[in-house]
Amino acid sequence: MKTDLELVNICVLNAGYAQVSQRWEGKGLSSPFARLYYVKEGEGTLSMQDTEMTMKPGHMYLVPSFMPHSVVCQSGLAFYYLFVYERYGKQSDIFDLYSFPYEVEANQAIDLLFENYCNYYPQLTLPYASAEDFYAHPSYREYAIRYAQMDRSQKMQLQGFVWIVASFFMAKAQKIEEIDERLLKVIAYIKENVNKETEVEALADIACVTKSHLERLFREKLGTSPLQYILRTKIHCAQRLLMTTNYSINVIAREVGFADTSYFIRVFRQKVGFTPQDYRLKLR
Repeated sequence: MKTDLELVNICVLNAGYAQVSQRWEGKGLSSPFARLYYVKEGEGTLSMQDTEMTMKPGHMYLVPSFMPHSVVCQSGLAFYYLFVYERYGKQSDIFDLYSFPYEVEANQAIDLLFENYCNYYPQLTLPYASAEDFYAHPSYREYAIRYAQMDRSQKMQLQGFVWIVASFFMAKAQKIEEIDERLLKVIAYIKENVNKETEVEALADIACVTKSHLERLFREKLGTSPLQYILRTKIHCAQRLLMTTNYSINVIAREVGFADTSYFIRVFRQKVGFTPQDYRLKLR
């Protein structure tokens, strides 16, 4: 079974330019979409996974979706930003397959790409440049709708832009130790059937291995159990639905395979730290 990264369904939320007027600090940030910054002027500090980086001009910085991070924006920091999220499909999550650097050096081509695409798609730009407001932007759903309403040629252009920028990170990415084909098949099934209740025993049958062997494969290659991977996938999908749709909590629970809404709310709060409703309010 081959994994085609070209089939990853990328949706663009925002692309634009921002300049910080006064120092701002944010801690414990996390988003259901990936953030990418290209620094033009000034300095900032980005911290995640026990790694602290000085954000400096001429470099790009990647914050994967759902990655807890903190940022310090110094006065005068100016940067382009690109926010994207990945719709669930049959493919494996790209971050399950590759370990990406968080920082890469850019070049003049990147400079021109950001400038041209931001000028060409002003509707994707956030309506302010204040760092505090920038990180607390409320209405991502409107931008998801705008992207969904674009014609196919515009989506192709934006996805091409994303892939060119991502190629700078891919050039320095490391392939995670070869993942067993049986494991990829199971991951694809989980993503394809996120709206269904999935039993670990059924996944073991799909992989043609015992339940204990499947659990060992997950822990060795992905660092988690099959059940926790299933729940993580469902909750991540729910977070994106809460961000990009106005579906009720009951509908979202069904969309991610929970027949019992109360149980969905309990699991969501355990994993995210908020109830689904509070999480939606936090985004808005």
